[in-house]
Amino acid sequence: MLRPLVCAAFLIAMPVASGALAQPTDAVTTLRFNPGQSSQDIRGTVVGYQGAVYAVNARGGDRADIRLQGPGNVSLYYNVISPSGDTLFNGSISGDRFTGTLKETGTYSIQVYLMRNDARRGKRADFKLSVRLDSNGAVPGPITRPPHGYGPSFDCRKAGGVVEATICRNTSLSELDARLAFVYKDALAGASPNRKIIIQRDQKIWLTNRNACTGRKNVSSCLDKAYRSRIGMLEPKR
Repeated sequence: MLRPLVCAAFLIAMPVASGALAQPTDAVTTLRFNPGQSSQDIRGTVVGYQGAVYAVNARGGDRADIRLQGPGNVSLYYNVISPSGDTLFNGSISGDRFTGTLKETGTYSIQVYLMRNDARRGKRADFKLSVRLDSNGAVPGPITRPPHGYGPSFDCRKAGGVVEATICRNTSLSELDARLAFVYKDALAGASPNRKIIIQRDQKIWLTNRNACTGRKNVSSCLDKAYRSRIGMLEPKR
């Protein structure tokens, strides 16, 4: 049975590595469950860069099932952030449903936001967020992401070549690959037509340079530097 929440609502700053576009001034709501209650449906609204953040207390070993429903004409997503600040789920990459066994005890953050292409236009999106948390393993469905975080932007079962195989074997590289996929998509969404051409051209050049890491003595180190450099170039400067 789900344990009642005892924490008060508080401000959760956006972790830099999460990829969320939620701002530190976003409204934070603490989800409270009554004894015997294991799920809630929350309706809310995000406008422009003003997102919504929901705080929920959970214990390691609890199973979570989170779904987001919104209008299909806006780029509305959510991220799930662990108590230690790791991104467990990135909706812009993984879809609208997160299911998995939580590894940490503490306060998890669910950040609902618009991608930059719609946020900068001040668009509005009404949404329904369904959160189920259960400590007895009753939540159905497969684990969407590995317990350590989120994986690469491609299917490791179809990985080909040294580069993709190395990324799939390395947790840090897997997360960097997913992170780059997010910021690349975000950069294209907010770019002018001419700027898009430049970003896409530079990405092809970067991929060629990244794949050249196979000729280096330490392939993992080379890939790490390549990813961090490209992410730094694409991430918006705040």
